Amino acid sequence: MQINTKGATIVDEPKIPAKFTLFDRGKGQLNQLTDKPTFVFWAGIEYRGSSSQGDWYFLPGLVKKPYGFEIWADSLSMTAVKLPIAQFGAESDWVLNASYNDRTFLRDVLAQQLASQFGLQHSKTRYVEVILNDAYQGIYVLMEKIKQGGNRLDIADLTPTDNAGDTVTGGYLVKIDKTSGAVSRNWNSAYVSGKGTEKSFFQIEYPKSENITTQQFTYIKNYVNTFEKSLQEEQPLKATTTYRSMMDMPSFVNYFLLNELSRNVDGYRLSTYFHKDKDSKGGKLTMGPAWDYNLSFGNADYYDGYLPQGWVYNKLELTEGTPDYFQTPFWWGKLMKDSVFVNSVKRRWSSLRKTTLTPQAIFKFMDSTTVALKDPMQRNFGRFPLYGKKVWPNYYVGNNANEELFWMENWISARITWLDAAIARLDATLILGNESEVSIRAFPNPASQLIQLEFPLQQNGNLNLEIFDLLGRSVLKKALGSQVKGPQLIPMDISALAPSRYVIAILQDDAILYRFPIVKSLD
Repeated sequence: MQINTKGATIVDEPKIPAKFTLFDRGKGQLNQLTDKPTFVFWAGIEYRGSSSQGDWYFLPGLVKKPYGFEIWADSLSMTAVKLPIAQFGAESDWVLNASYNDRTFLRDVLAQQLASQFGLQHSKTRYVEVILNDAYQGIYVLMEKIKQGGNRLDIADLTPTDNAGDTVTGGYLVKIDKTSGAVSRNWNSAYVSGKGTEKSFFQIEYPKSENITTQQFTYIKNYVNTFEKSLQEEQPLKATTTYRSMMDMPSFVNYFLLNELSRNVDGYRLSTYFHKDKDSKGGKLTMGPAWDYNLSFGNADYYDGYLPQGWVYNKLELTEGTPDYFQTPFWWGKLMKDSVFVNSVKRRWSSLRKTTLTPQAIFKFMDSTTVALKDPMQRNFGRFPLYGKKVWPNYYVGNNANEELFWMENWISARITWLDAAIARLDATLILGNESEVSIRAFPNPASQLIQLEFPLQQNGNLNLEIFDLLGRSVLKKALGSQVKGPQLIPMDISALAPSRYVIAILQDDAILYRFPIVKSLD
């Protein structure tokens, strides 16, 4: 990709016109500057990002700048034009990710690849080598900018006349992020998270601030506020809650697993997008598209980002650590006390581990990508000699491409191993007492043979009982059949269990209603 600004200097707003020449012979083909260009077009180009723009953070003169560009009809009109460049769907807005602190050039690309496999909305990626004003600038990751549209996030259009009924219910694209970039309508959450004092800051990406109406802003703000109020105040052990009916559970589960797998220190609290379509098209809060994973997979020396062990949501909710201005929404800590969410996490992780989420599959992708980038990486690091030099916030600094690759692969292997064990234990580790106003008990406790479970049932339904050991493994299941709402007294024979501590769960429609920590005694 050649970029010619005709002598003008690129700045962080406004965009300046530049002539782009793209050479793309297709998948697997080597491109040369002597080839016939595939696309020649004008675009407005500017710096993008926040901390990634500051040389004082890094190594002056050795760090590339990230860019955003919008394809224009010509050099003067600033009229956006959609083109299907680099085998993407036609669009006008694009990002050139400099990957300035990731010497593997893999983290953002791998995360987007995994997001696709998980079923999350994501940004497609392509590697390009950039020549700016005849100066070689090395490898960039060309990415689709996150935006509403048929070839990006395909949610409903919202016009200034869509102010009532189903028309006002979607689509909306909201982000949690720093405030750099275009001005947007926004509001603060009513709730803090963990030990912090700051509140999450919600910014509406679509509709744009100049187009969104008061009715539309009020609608999406109230929808998110209602979701948060229910999640904060309702008991997660209830069979039904308001927030569950307002959220797309699979997207929350997939987003959680992607952030935890990658241990993204910016996860949840920055560069986080969620959206809502019209009620007639599903209309629930949905996590994604996935974005910004350069500080993931062990590539951060703060918030334990370099450790393959530990929950990142917990670290960033500040139940551990010290306060940060940018806090994780309280959502994730609450959801990890919700049996429906936790069981969904366990099932989804188990399913992914049997298919796409294996170290072998991930390493195959990483190794093949590194082979394809061999010559470009030699050119890139010839221009920017960063091997052996720490770029904020690196934890590990390799002396060559192989060292960087092997360290990242070892980290991923250890991370998956830790998550296997941690997710398997979730049913046991979450038993912190029943957070319910109703009276429940298991007696006698400890018991050697027969134990009685007493609890109320809010509605008629089929119940099941399941017992878990301290590792979260299911050791006994029993169908309790159809039960009528009201007080329940269920006898359970535990004589076949080995003496130990267990958790008895009462389930209705796959949702855990109550948990009873018990002790099986010797006699």
